[in-house]
Amino acid sequence: MYSVYPIYDYCEWNDNRRAGHFHRYQGVTTFDNGHTHRYHGYTSRTIPAYGSHVHYYQGYTTVDDRHRHAYNGYTGPAIYIEGGKHIHLMRGRTSFVDEHDHRYENRTFEQMR
Repeated sequence: MYSVYPIYDYCEWNDNRRAGHFHRYQGVTTFDNGHTHRYHGYTSRTIPAYGSHVHYYQGYTTVDDRHRHAYNGYTGPAIYIEGGKHIHLMRGRTSFVDEHDHRYENRTFEQMR
């Protein structure tokens, strides 16, 4: 099985000289054209927006049915949960490959430093 590798490696995206935290995420795309794909990765550090902050993410899905898709986007603003932690919603469409694309909708895990 093919592993998902974000376009930027973990160290470049999460350089400790940059301010803020980041999040891990993983999920499964919608079932289209007879299959799904899995994806996972890490977001960028914080980007101030909407009186809160968001994160950028990008990467590639797993290879299924002999192809993979690229994806990217920005999370929604922070959603606070118990213990002073927060998560973000992720939603989008993959690139169009082999005459189809997939949708994904998920949430990040709690913040990491």
